[in-house]
Amino acid sequence: MSQSTYLLTSEQILDVGQKLLELRPVEEVLNSVLEAAATTMRAETAMILLHDKASDSLTVAASRHAGAGEARTLDQISRSLIDECIRDARPVLTESAVEDPRFSGKQSVILQHIQAAVIIPLRGKAGVEGAIYLDSRSDRGLFRNENLEPMATLAAISTLAIENARQYESAQRQIDYLKSEKQGRPYLLVGSSPAMKELNAMINRIAPTDLPVIITGESGTGKELVAREIHNGSSRKDKPFISLYCGNISPELFESELFGHKRGSFTGAVNDKEGLVAAAEGGSLFLDEVGDIPTKHQAKLLRFLQDSQYRIVGDTVIRSANVRIITATNKNLEKEIEAGNFREDLFYRLYILPVIVPPLRDRLSDIPFLVKHFLKKHVGADGLPSGISAEALRRLMNHTWPGNVRELENTIARAAVVASGARIEAGDILHQQLKAVNIHMKDLSWKAAERAHILKVLSLCEGNKTQAAKELGVSRRYLHYRLKEWEEATNQKEDDA
Repeated sequence: MSQSTYLLTSEQILDVGQKLLELRPVEEVLNSVLEAAATTMRAETAMILLHDKASDSLTVAASRHAGAGEARTLDQISRSLIDECIRDARPVLTESAVEDPRFSGKQSVILQHIQAAVIIPLRGKAGVEGAIYLDSRSDRGLFRNENLEPMATLAAISTLAIENARQYESAQRQIDYLKSEKQGRPYLLVGSSPAMKELNAMINRIAPTDLPVIITGESGTGKELVAREIHNGSSRKDKPFISLYCGNISPELFESELFGHKRGSFTGAVNDKEGLVAAAEGGSLFLDEVGDIPTKHQAKLLRFLQDSQYRIVGDTVIRSANVRIITATNKNLEKEIEAGNFREDLFYRLYILPVIVPPLRDRLSDIPFLVKHFLKKHVGADGLPSGISAEALRRLMNHTWPGNVRELENTIARAAVVASGARIEAGDILHQQLKAVNIHMKDLSWKAAERAHILKVLSLCEGNKTQAAKELGVSRRYLHYRLKEWEEATNQKEDDA
């Protein structure tokens, strides 16, 4: 048995945390987390594993092996221990897995002869996003219960650092794209259909004001682009435009994300953090999917909307901000109020200037302009096709587009990659399995056409919802919502029969 228990001290955690939060590339953050954990804990095997909820699969994001040879793979560690950690969202520790009744019968433990092991969940905005895995094949008792608290703190800091790095990389990609645009203000909304002309007229009317705006529309219609156009058309255009997707923020971190926090105000708060309200000072703050804000935090948003005052988490000072609030949702907030999920007073505070973004099916004449825009955006210097045939464009015009503009963009990006010539042909438009999809729109209502199309794609993907969602260009959450809605409607009909 090991005679020593190696612990991360608070000083080490603080030092590591400060370094992590300063790193930008995700890869550097992951490797630094492993280095800190593995070196201090004397682990033979160290991995950071990321969990894809949609496919329930694990990927090795970073790996370190103290012995000779290459870093170990998923096949060389215990999946049983990892699954328990992710399933229960709790740390798993064993001083000797081969002797532990919980794991001694597991094939991976027996084959790899795993002694000490500790797995700590990485809790992100949407739940458990992965885990830190450490093990030893030679040192029984290397890890003890005393290791759990410092490791959990490191995991919390690591999750924040990874998210910061991801946001940085996303912002950098956006900056690179905008730099490639012509000089001057980029016009983000593409199209000249009657529906788009009406939308642009509304934007021009409301942009100069400072009143709150709420943007509604189906998933994939471009609500954030509308928010940016409102900002760009206002006197705040030279000030920050800050965006927050509320659907991914955990209830515990929402207030900190919005208003900031002081160092030490909660576990993982190793530094003072500026909130998005402060970051947007003088500009606009866009809250996407505002209907997903936790109910316990809706009152604080309401209070801020009323008097523009807020308080940083862990502080007593009342601060004021000069920020315009723009929100968006694809939910029916009136139904959310009836269900008790959304405050009625907040609803009326937000619904001062409502803007409705039309679905792509109501602006099919804009598709040629959108295609040209997406080809320019995605082709760049990659040597991919820069044009599209008339037949291919006709196929796009006849599609139902349940995923709206986002689905169209995904389709063009995919077609540009698979095309073999100088332009996109009709055969390149969708995945080869989907070429047989043929919906006769004149014979169906929109809802019936959407249902038929989605079910056909799901059938071609052999029931794989993740793959079907990718082919449709919609989120898995949206696909699940539609299928559940149709199932409930079918059950209701059967009950009424």
